[in-house]
Amino acid sequence: MDGPASGRARLSRLVLIFLIVFAGVFGTVIWAKLQMEWTSARADAENRQARSAAFIAESVSGRLSEIRGALSFAAASLARPGDEEGQLAIVEAVTGSSYVSGAALWLPDSTPLTAGSVPADLAAAADAALGGPQWVAGIAGDTTHVVLAAPVPLPDRRVGTLLAFASPSELISADRAARIAVLTDSVGRTLALFPEAPVSGAPLAAERFGLQSSDVRALGDSGGGAMTGARLGETEQVLGVARLRDAPLYVYAVGPAGLDAMAWNMTLIFHALLFFGPLFTAIAFYVVLLMQTGALKKAEARLRDSERRFRLAIEGARCGVWDWDLETDAVFITDSFARMLGLDDAASMSGAEFLQLLSNEDRSRLRTAIRAASRAEEVDLEVRAQNLAVWVQMRGRPLATDGAGPGRRLVGVAIDVTERKGAQKRVLAAETRLRAALESMTESFALWDSRRRLVLWNRKFRDFFNLPEGSLRAGMAYEAVEAAASGSIANVHASENDGESYQMELTDGRWLHYSERQTADGGLVSVGADITLLKQQQGELRDNQERLRQSYNELETSSQQIRELARSHHEEKLRAEEANRSKSEFLANMSHELRTPLNAIIGFSEMMQKQIFGPLGHDRYIEYAGDIHNSGGLLLSLINDILDMSKIEAGKMSLQTEPLDPAAVIDQCIRLIGARAQEKSLQVRAECGDLPEIDADPRALKQILLNLMSNAVKFTPEGGRVVVRGFEAADGIVLQVADTGIGIAEEDLPRLGRPFEQIESQHSKSYQGSGLGLALSKSLVELHGGELRIDSVLGKGTTISFTIPRHQDQPGGNDNGDTSAVNEAAE
Repeated sequence: MDGPASGRARLSRLVLIFLIVFAGVFGTVIWAKLQMEWTSARADAENRQARSAAFIAESVSGRLSEIRGALSFAAASLARPGDEEGQLAIVEAVTGSSYVSGAALWLPDSTPLTAGSVPADLAAAADAALGGPQWVAGIAGDTTHVVLAAPVPLPDRRVGTLLAFASPSELISADRAARIAVLTDSVGRTLALFPEAPVSGAPLAAERFGLQSSDVRALGDSGGGAMTGARLGETEQVLGVARLRDAPLYVYAVGPAGLDAMAWNMTLIFHALLFFGPLFTAIAFYVVLLMQTGALKKAEARLRDSERRFRLAIEGARCGVWDWDLETDAVFITDSFARMLGLDDAASMSGAEFLQLLSNEDRSRLRTAIRAASRAEEVDLEVRAQNLAVWVQMRGRPLATDGAGPGRRLVGVAIDVTERKGAQKRVLAAETRLRAALESMTESFALWDSRRRLVLWNRKFRDFFNLPEGSLRAGMAYEAVEAAASGSIANVHASENDGESYQMELTDGRWLHYSERQTADGGLVSVGADITLLKQQQGELRDNQERLRQSYNELETSSQQIRELARSHHEEKLRAEEANRSKSEFLANMSHELRTPLNAIIGFSEMMQKQIFGPLGHDRYIEYAGDIHNSGGLLLSLINDILDMSKIEAGKMSLQTEPLDPAAVIDQCIRLIGARAQEKSLQVRAECGDLPEIDADPRALKQILLNLMSNAVKFTPEGGRVVVRGFEAADGIVLQVADTGIGIAEEDLPRLGRPFEQIESQHSKSYQGSGLGLALSKSLVELHGGELRIDSVLGKGTTISFTIPRHQDQPGGNDNGDTSAVNEAAE
């Protein structure tokens, strides 16, 4: 015990020394790293602002070069002879650059020619520019300018001065790295700030940021660079400076110093965590090590006691322990397990030798289970000893040790289950016999335990209530099974004599007589018998008795009615046949007797009206001949309508359908009705759009439209309007004929559409007609499978809508689609 304890003490001291050395070295590295980051950030900030100032300076120099080019071109132009207006135009051309706000030509006699915005004191500006290097100067004050000058030899041998005034705020723009950009003159006065800000009355630009202007100019004259110490409010900044290469101007670029307080604090926090985190972890590890050292001593003592108790428990419970090393295929079994297999004492053997102790059919099963358990699974298998009536349940799992990797060693227990296996066989045999008896029953059977949980059931029980295969399982609550079966139960009728039985009417029409009895142990037995046939026989018997009684009563009543009906039917048949024969003869006679003379009347009256064989003499004869022709045509149309209506009512009218363009039919009808409309100064037009091709009878469709349009023209006062509209519907088209005529009262609308039906009112007394046109149109629409609807407001006009299906597959029919299309178009 002294050896391991002293070793653990030495290990604790070594760990403590290591922690102290580690903390010192790691803290030094962290401090050096912080110093390097601080220095690198400052240097990066200075380089960034120096580059930004140089970039802005080059940008301003480029823009000044552009202005110089414009001045040189203008000076060369002014050297050529020209008048004052031409010189002014050349000066104005200099202001074409976006950077030039104004320009001026200063003549030797102090006379200026100006364009754009120029300062009041041009002489001072010219002197400043001509006196500066590269003829450039900056003017600071209330209004700041950058002045560029160019001498101009005039045609009269005098020399003038051409001045360009650039706006400093247009010349300068900040770089992405700079927060503020400043353009100054040669002494450091502010000409422009970016972002833009007032510069009037401002001190020297360097002083804005807490620096000496001379130091900044000296840095710019030495080639440019950056300097720290600048401040913007309370924030430290870095100022970069660069001198323009071709002008006495300077550019300052001011930006952040690279390390703001928040970023630096975050860096400090990160490195503090980086230092103290491992340190505290190591300290915690050391404390845990001390605690574990003490706990280890106690665990060793408990382990020895546990091993002794485990061995006593295993030996007393008729169990054994086995250990299978998969690396070496070696098996160790304890003495109790060895005695189960017919051996005398504990033994170590190979895996093949161990398998020889088991029955032939269990060897391959155990070998497969052992291989599967090596992949982190468990072993749970019942095997039988070779040549012995002993059953053993082997349970085990993989064990990781220092000598083998995880899953390469299996340790488990072996339990003698011989008695349990025998009991299971006996129970299984009894249950098999019971199930066979239950399945042979013609009645349904279900057994419930004292807690009303399902124990046994047969196939009939499941079939009666249409329960799917596998939906029932042992242990289901009575309420759950009842809920599952309720979908198949239509009604439950309680028994009047026995409270424990009742009759069920199932949803599929079957009837069950169902009874439930309690068992001696408090359980429940449910038995159901199919009584559908009995119920059917009872119902049939009742129905037969009722039908017999009703039949007897009806037979006597029917006998008397049949005699009366037979006599009445015979009389009505004779009258109907006589009326039909008279109607047919009349229509045949009318068709021949009336059409023949009418055709002659119409033909001769037309010849007289047109004076084909010479003048009639007086104009009255021509007028009378026209009246005869019109009256004959109306009478012939009336006869045709009557004949068509008769055919429709007799069911002998057939449609000759063909594909046609409804818009073309509408145009033809408008042309035919146009003359009558012009007589009343009516406006007739079509609003159809693109209508699809339909299958219809062209003559019938034209007759429908002409009847409706004729009525519209007839009942519309002079100066009114008739509009024919067409819409595409889901199954065909919808056509409308709308007028601004006298209209129809709402109570008279249901009477329209009946043959020979006319509405008499104070508005319609002056209009003549047979009343057949609308009825015939309605019948022709219905023959096409469509529907006709009338909407009218008395005194405002009438709209008649009807549908024609796209295809005539089902003539004479109608559907909801057509109705909805007519309603939608009418609305």
